[in-house]
Amino acid sequence: MMRIAGRLLAGVIVLATIAPVLAADRTADEIKKELKGLKAPSAARINVLQGAARNTAIQEYLAARKEYTEKQAELIGELAKVAPEDAELTKLMPQRWMGMIQGGKMAEAEKEIDHAASANNQALKVEALYLKAQLAMRQGGAAAQAAIDAFTKAAPKDSRGALFLYRDLQNLEGEKKTAMEERIVKEFPDSPYAGMILGERKQREAIGKPFELEFTDAIKDSQVSIKGLKGKVVVIDFWATWCGPCVAEMPNMKKLYAEYKDKGVEFIGVSLDQPKDQGGLDALKKFVAENDIQWPQYYQGDYWNSAFSKGWGINAIPCVFVVDQDGNLYSVDARGKLDKMIPELLKKKGGAGAGE
Repeated sequence: MMRIAGRLLAGVIVLATIAPVLAADRTADEIKKELKGLKAPSAARINVLQGAARNTAIQEYLAARKEYTEKQAELIGELAKVAPEDAELTKLMPQRWMGMIQGGKMAEAEKEIDHAASANNQALKVEALYLKAQLAMRQGGAAAQAAIDAFTKAAPKDSRGALFLYRDLQNLEGEKKTAMEERIVKEFPDSPYAGMILGERKQREAIGKPFELEFTDAIKDSQVSIKGLKGKVVVIDFWATWCGPCVAEMPNMKKLYAEYKDKGVEFIGVSLDQPKDQGGLDALKKFVAENDIQWPQYYQGDYWNSAFSKGWGINAIPCVFVVDQDGNLYSVDARGKLDKMIPELLKKKGGAGAGE
């Protein structure tokens, strides 16, 4: 026997595509227990196989993954019918919808998402609008902007809105780009994206101006400052021991340092390694010792949230700055260009090694 329509319409969710619930169906607790008991298939063994065995394992994994997501979606749908007011559905329904989409049931998923987006449950409405914006972003254009605006209007303080706007920012130029930057900074001032925008702006505006940096070398425990290095070209390498590309470029950095260290050039490493209690400082010291890195290291100690690098809008590493002999920022995009940039600066200022 179908549950009365009044409960569904007044409840948290309207799920028109889910089959009617019978009086003898399970309780919400029973459904949740089965949901929690589901185990996602593991792809670990694929990495140790090769050839035909690997291909077979991949196909088996994909089939198992499909079965898992379909079962998960089915159980969540059952829970939504039995207990539409259940608080856990705010988290579970987006999982159901994504599972349906991945399983080729886009039309059914969109119908449920649209229902939830117009429901009275604000928390679920926000999740539905978020997913609608995600899907619309794939198409771009006016529809995507309308979906993003609907989400940010429903959840003006949700930092995911900043992510949507920041993605949109990458496709804009000129005044439109500037206007979008201002919107992100104004509406989401505490988001990491506002920080990146301000940092990138700081980079653009700081070229040719004095660059300030003073720290205690994590290796030798000595004081280092840009002011104390005036007269030298200073290469500032934002990096981390966990960063593959950073580690891969280290041999070339060592080669350049060896070539120019006695010709008026200094290097400084700015580490984005993990906090000290997570082994970041130990990892830095070990790597520097094992690889005989001779230049000072500024260990910030807070990973991506480190104040100095974050303040400069560093959101990808390795990133290399160069400061000229007058202590002014010369470049914020020197990665891969040091072999030409260093001798050019030395020659320009008539420093040691000029003309060599």
